[in-house]
Amino acid sequence: MSLKELIQRQKEILENAKNDGNRALTDAEKAEFDSLQAEIESIRAQNQRDDGDDINGNQRVLEEERRRASEITMLCRAFDMDAGEYIANGSTVDDVRKLILEKQMNERAPQPVGIQFGKDEREKFRDAAADGLALRVGMSIENSAEGANQLRNLSLRELAKETLRLEGVSNASRLSDDELLRQYMTPTSLFTGIMDQTARTVFEKAYTGAQTTYQLWTKRGTLRDFRPTKTYQVGTAGELLQVGENGELKHDMVNAEEGPQRQLLTFGRQFTMSRQAFINDDVDFISTIPALYAQSARMGINKLVYQTLAKNPVIWDGNQLFGTEHNNIISTGSAPTVEALSQMRRLMRKQKAAGGEVNLNISPKFMLVPTSLETKAGQLVGASVDPAQTNPNIPNPFFRSFDIISDAELDDATTNGEVEWYLTADQLRSPIQVDYLNGVDMPTIIMKQPPAGQLGYMWDIYIDYGVTIVDYKTVIKNAGK
Repeated sequence: MSLKELIQRQKEILENAKNDGNRALTDAEKAEFDSLQAEIESIRAQNQRDDGDDINGNQRVLEEERRRASEITMLCRAFDMDAGEYIANGSTVDDVRKLILEKQMNERAPQPVGIQFGKDEREKFRDAAADGLALRVGMSIENSAEGANQLRNLSLRELAKETLRLEGVSNASRLSDDELLRQYMTPTSLFTGIMDQTARTVFEKAYTGAQTTYQLWTKRGTLRDFRPTKTYQVGTAGELLQVGENGELKHDMVNAEEGPQRQLLTFGRQFTMSRQAFINDDVDFISTIPALYAQSARMGINKLVYQTLAKNPVIWDGNQLFGTEHNNIISTGSAPTVEALSQMRRLMRKQKAAGGEVNLNISPKFMLVPTSLETKAGQLVGASVDPAQTNPNIPNPFFRSFDIISDAELDDATTNGEVEWYLTADQLRSPIQVDYLNGVDMPTIIMKQPPAGQLGYMWDIYIDYGVTIVDYKTVIKNAGK
C-alpha cells in the first residue's frame, strides 16, 4: 500500500468506530492501526534515505516541509479541523495525528458509572502524576500539582494501571506487564504523556544547568532557515567637511565590507527506555538518561565554540583568524602579565574600521584562559598592585578590569592549549556568534512510537544551531610561553 492508502485506511478505522455508535476502537482495530502506523514510519524513513541520494540538503528540507503540510492538510480535512495552525507552528504529522486520536478517544471513551472525568480532569491527573514521578526521581518541583505527593509513591506499573482505570479499562488491574506496554505504545495514551512530560522536565532543567561558559561572552543570533546568510561589516562614514558660503555638500557613502556567511546545522540523538526498564520500575532512567543527553547537547555547543576560536581557522577574507594580516596576535607570547595585557589592549584599540582610516577604540572586556592559567589570571586581575613589581607602591592598571572566563575546552583544543589565552570585546561585539533556528536555543525532545517489533519508549533529541566567527577585530590572541 502507498503512504496515502495507509493513512486513508487509518481514517477508515476511526470512521467505522465513529459510525458504529461512537464506540472505542476494538483490540483488533487498535492492532491494525498500530501496524499501519509502523508501515507509515517505515515508508517515511525510506523516502528520507532515497531523498538523501538524489537531492541536496536544502531541497530535502523543502520536500519534507511540503510533505508535512500535505499530510496535515489531508488529516485535518478528514476530521473537519483547521490545518493552518498546525502547519504554521511547525507541528509534525505525528503531533496532529495524536491530537486527532485524543479528540476521538475523548468523544468515544466509555464513562464508568459514578465516575466523571473530562479533558480537564485528565490533564489535572497527568500534571499531578508527572510532578509525582519527578518528585520520586529526586527532582525539586516548585508548586507541584495537587495530588502529586500521593501519586509519587506509585511504581510505573501501578501508575500505568491507574491511568488505564481513568480511561475506562475495567480490567486494568489484571493486565500483565507486556499487556500494559502494548496498551501504551501509542502516543495518545495518558501514561505515555506522563512519561514524556517528566522526561522533558528533567531534560530542560539539565540543559539549563549544564556547566558551560560560551554563553557568557559570545553573541547570540537567530536565523529563519538553513540557507547560508551573508553578513556585512559596516565601518564609518566620511568626515564632515567644512562648507563655505554658498558651497555644496559633497556626496559620501558609508564604508562597508562583506563579512562571513552564517548557516545552521542540525545536531541530534535518539534514546530508548526499554521494556526491561519499565518492568523493573527503573525510575533512575528518567532521572539520568534525559539529563545526560541534555548536558551533552549544550556541552557540544560549548566545545564547538572554543574549538572554532582556538584552532585558528581560515575565515571569509582568505586569512587565518589570528595573524599579522589581522593585527590581532602579539609578536612574542607570554603568560598573563601587566605588560602582555597592555600590548593586547593596544592592539584591539588600534584596529581600523572598514576603509582603514579610523581607529575603532574597542576596549577588551573578557579574558579567556585555559584552566591551567585560571589561578594566575585571577591573581593578576585581582591584585591592586602589579604582582610582578617588587615595589608595592606601583598600582596594577588592570585591577578588576576584565571578566575572567576559564574553560577546560581551551586546554584540549590545540597542542599548546594550556598556554594560549585571549582578550575579547563585550558580547555585543563578540568575535563569535551562536545562531539558533528562529532563536530557539532549547533542544527539541519528542517522544515517538518505536519501530514495529520494538517494545519500550523512544525519544528524539535535536537542535539547530551554527557557530560563526563574525569579527577578527574584537579578539586578541596571546600564544603563551
